[in-house]
Amino acid sequence: MNLAWVTMATEQKHSIYLSEAENRLRQLSPDKLRLAVAIIAYLQKIEENEAIEKLLLNIPDFAEYFREIEQKEDELQNTPSNQIASDEEVLQAYLAVEKKWEEVFRHLADS
Repeated sequence: MNLAWVTMATEQKHSIYLSEAENRLRQLSPDKLRLAVAIIAYLQKIEENEAIEKLLLNIPDFAEYFREIEQKEDELQNTPSNQIASDEEVLQAYLAVEKKWEEVFRHLADS
């Protein structure tokens, strides 16, 4: 199949859906229209999140880095409040997390 034809067919289908959506939206009461807009915004946010997730998961080792960071955050939250880390321990933990994020951003920039 010709790629140009497929692209044109997809754009035409998209245009038909937009036209149908507009016709239906015009028939709604203001309250229902507000709800429809909220649903559309929600769907758009899901689509953006899925695109970001795909992008991030294509970065080598990103999932591993992310799990490590989450695990360290969980460990920190599960630490009793009477166990206060020294300034040096806090600094070292912060630097370790910063280093991981720098690696993630570097991988993102390289991809």
